[in-house]
Amino acid sequence: MATSNRSGRVTANVERPSKQRAVSSRALTGLVLTVLLPPVGLFYLWRQGVFRTRGRMVLTSLATVEMALLVVWLTPHAELTHRAPVPVAPPQVTAAPEGETLNALYNIEQLLYEQQLAQVVAEGGTANDLLTEEQKLEMANQQNEEAYETVVYSVYGDDAIYYHATKVCRTQTNGRELTVRDALRQGLQPCPYCNPPTVSA
Repeated sequence: MATSNRSGRVTANVERPSKQRAVSSRALTGLVLTVLLPPVGLFYLWRQGVFRTRGRMVLTSLATVEMALLVVWLTPHAELTHRAPVPVAPPQVTAAPEGETLNALYNIEQLLYEQQLAQVVAEGGTANDLLTEEQKLEMANQQNEEAYETVVYSVYGDDAIYYHATKVCRTQTNGRELTVRDALRQGLQPCPYCNPPTVSA
């Protein structure tokens, strides 16, 4: 049995408790925890003071890099891919019929026109009274163009004076076909009896 003297020294046959084994077991535990569970391992290393400050700082840096790599590796990449938005119509919207050609603005303009027309007719006017000067001129030009291309009839020869709406006018038979444009170029006048198409000035 070992005894100690008054000076505090242990006799030769008794071993001094070794701190080497305690330090090595704590160091091994800290390293394993740092590798497997970095937050727990770092807490253990700094709480227990297993290594010197410089060693703990190096292990802390390595554990931080490890955790960052784990986060990047475990993050699902499919959800981070960029997807361009595709516009779609809400399901509650009802599509307009394919044959429908009127929009809301035209409907409003049509309703206003009908109200104005009813007021003008009530005052003794016509639909032409609602037209602007440009619209009246455009309509006259369109009517003239249609009249120019209308087929009329005339007699043969240089003594023809009139062009007619039909081949037979009163007792005269008109065998020659031509357009109003051609008749006017030849100096023919509209017949006063059958009222063929005329062109307004």
